[in-house]
Amino acid sequence: MSDVDIQLAEEVGRFYDDPLGFVMFAFPWGEPGTSLQGFEGPDQWQREMMNILSEQVKQRKFNGVDAVDPIQAAIASGHGIGKSAFTAMIILWIMSTRPRCKGVVTANTGEQLKTKTMSELAKWHSMCITGHWFEMNTMSIAHRAYSKSWRCDAQTSREENSESFAGLHAADSSPFYIFDEASAVPDKIWEVAKGGLTDGESFFLSGVRKPYT
Repeated sequence: MSDVDIQLAEEVGRFYDDPLGFVMFAFPWGEPGTSLQGFEGPDQWQREMMNILSEQVKQRKFNGVDAVDPIQAAIASGHGIGKSAFTAMIILWIMSTRPRCKGVVTANTGEQLKTKTMSELAKWHSMCITGHWFEMNTMSIAHRAYSKSWRCDAQTSREENSESFAGLHAADSSPFYIFDEASAVPDKIWEVAKGGLTDGESFFLSGVRKPYT
């Protein structure tokens, strides 16, 4: 790593338990000529969810060795509230602050994953201050130097694809699962994914389509 990246890694490390702090630090909020021009930061509901995640991380005090209880959160949402943007920001926070983390993000169809979830992730990845650490493909994001052990993959939630949701084996880091639309996920997928929440500091985040309150 260059001296600049070492310094950046030290700065980013401060946000291990502060997703909102990371998001405010990592993206060019309000900067002219960017898609964030005119925006001062995440929406209020996104801030509230980030603060909830922050408190859960702080409570568990993961030491890098002993597994802690999974960090779980559900987002009740309708269309157009910024759920895909929230998902992208959280993935980049986890990937940037937790070396050797492994994740799976899913939606009910491959088309939704490509055109919404992963497309939004690509947009935020291109603006992220740590974006150059990671290579972004159509269905994955991975660290450029440690692509096998530090990555997140998009997987459809078809029942026959359940093995893709088995334990992610990141005992000294954070295995994480993000379900874009939980109501469309078969029971078999839920069972396999939840069985993989026994290592490290795991995350299990899901969305449920209903009006947000």
